[in-house]
Amino acid sequence: MLPIILCDDDHFTLQLLSELLERAIRQSKVEAKLVCLASTGQELLQFIRGGGSYLYFLDYDLGRDSLNGVDLVRQIYHTDPGGKIVFVTSHGEKGMDILRSGVRPFGFIEKCVDQNEMVREYIRYLKMAVPEQQNSAVGDAIELPIGIDETVRLPVSEILYVDSVKTVAHSICYHTFDGSEVTVRDTIEHAQEQLGAQFIRCHRSVLVNEEHILALQGGMLKLSNGQLIACALGRRKAVVDGMAKRKGAEG
Repeated sequence: MLPIILCDDDHFTLQLLSELLERAIRQSKVEAKLVCLASTGQELLQFIRGGGSYLYFLDYDLGRDSLNGVDLVRQIYHTDPGGKIVFVTSHGEKGMDILRSGVRPFGFIEKCVDQNEMVREYIRYLKMAVPEQQNSAVGDAIELPIGIDETVRLPVSEILYVDSVKTVAHSICYHTFDGSEVTVRDTIEHAQEQLGAQFIRCHRSVLVNEEHILALQGGMLKLSNGQLIACALGRRKAVVDGMAKRKGAEG
């Protein structure tokens, strides 16, 4: 179930957008639920302190709030690193201001008179946030958001490992057999949920595809492309057990 938060400082607009969003959820058939309607950034931040990761639809200009859109997004990412934020704004030019600030939202929707167009935009982002591949990624492919309105599709069988990016906060990198690398805003924990049991934690910041592990040698995992990945001492037994189980299944 995808939990959604909607935030707008105008109560009439908030109610209207919530009705359009509920319509989009029904039409998209995405398993999602609107869990919070917030009229201020502080109200939103108070809600997410309870934990969880959300899809956010935010008004950029929260007039009565001390937080502007950029400041609010930074605080959201601090609390919910895997959150996906879509700005809903009446001013299309605000998008460039947001990007220049260094904030990288999941996308933008421009408020318009055409309610059907708004519903279509909601549906598009709902499906991007929960692509079908994420529901049964193993053995198929996973679709990753790499920018505004842009995704990349990776066959799961070709992913060697996933690790945290030390130089970019709240980001992880997917490494594939052919040497490609795809960096996205996400967490290792969320990636493990998406990829399933085939991917094991060999380190608190590294997930490895069991299908590509050839051997454990002196604390290092040898992968099918010849690469060596360090395996934490406390995780080696789980790795060895997983390798033995896979070999038994193949035999």
